Amino acid sequence: MKIRQFMDCFLPIPVVGKLEENCWGAKSVIPRDQDNGLEDKVLEDPAVSGKVNYTYWDGSIVYDEDECGKYHLFASRWNEADGFEKVNGEGGWSGSLAVEAVSDCLYGPYDQKERLLWPDSQGGLGYNVYVFRLRDGDPAGRYAAIASDTRPGDLFTTDSLDEGKWVYRGPVKLDRGHFFRANICIILRPDGAYELLNRDGLIALCRGSILDTFQLVHENIWPRVEGLPTVNMEDPVLWYSGGLYHCVVNQWSARKAFYIISENGLDGWKLSDGIAYSPTVDFLRYENSDVVNRWNKIERPGVYIEDGIVRAMTFSVLDLPKEEDKGNDGHASKVIVVPFDGEALNQFAKEQYYGK
Repeated sequence: MKIRQFMDCFLPIPVVGKLEENCWGAKSVIPRDQDNGLEDKVLEDPAVSGKVNYTYWDGSIVYDEDECGKYHLFASRWNEADGFEKVNGEGGWSGSLAVEAVSDCLYGPYDQKERLLWPDSQGGLGYNVYVFRLRDGDPAGRYAAIASDTRPGDLFTTDSLDEGKWVYRGPVKLDRGHFFRANICIILRPDGAYELLNRDGLIALCRGSILDTFQLVHENIWPRVEGLPTVNMEDPVLWYSGGLYHCVVNQWSARKAFYIISENGLDGWKLSDGIAYSPTVDFLRYENSDVVNRWNKIERPGVYIEDGIVRAMTFSVLDLPKEEDKGNDGHASKVIVVPFDGEALNQFAKEQYYGK
């Protein structure tokens, strides 16, 4: 198939459990494979069962090839009874805690570990949870996690995903002082530097340890990209593959995401043809089936890269508008894992950036 836009690279989702008819959610997300990604499968009445139901957001996957050979999915969770949006400044996503789930398979099922990632730091508070591998030899450790929005871009590091002993390292440092600490993504570039991108399109570099100070490169790259919207942008995810830097960023008000490309990851960003994804377009299909899931909200994109190629993307999904999720109502959010043709994307990116 000819790739004409980023969205064309999504592949049918393999069914690791079964397409379940008897599950929570709007009709548009039933049936679905509840073993894909991370969700609380049964939303029981807590007044009757005493069970706490959880709803999940974020979702970044790291494969631990050095220790246990498992896929670690990092996310945030909160009590489903609180609904999605916070009320009077509390509850909902604003009270979410950072958690981890583990699987032998990229797509699931993911077994959530009982421990929070950092229970001794603000009770485990964590949102916009993003985990990445550090440079070999970084004295801070082997892996880092950053939590933003509800925290000021707080960094945690660990030497072992299997042991899960995360050490609080304080907020990420930037030489300009104050900046919008939401939707922060950090990658390790092939030149050994760390690159930070946030919701505002701010880009900064750090060539030392992850604990050192980042140097501001651009206040906001969104206006620098011809044709890219500049308002209501959120959830940028940045990565490097196939000799280029890639970024997907969502415009929440338009309910669509855009795909931009750069040769150096700093300047010269170009907007590609088409869109990256949208909940208004049917692209979440299952293998060997005509079943399509149509989530109302598809946000917080993440990329899983293996051997330098994007193999899958993660999304936070909700079956109805956020303001309508009131808790204990048979609706919730979860993390899904969608296979992706990274080789096709790399070819498409080169054609888009350098010309056909």
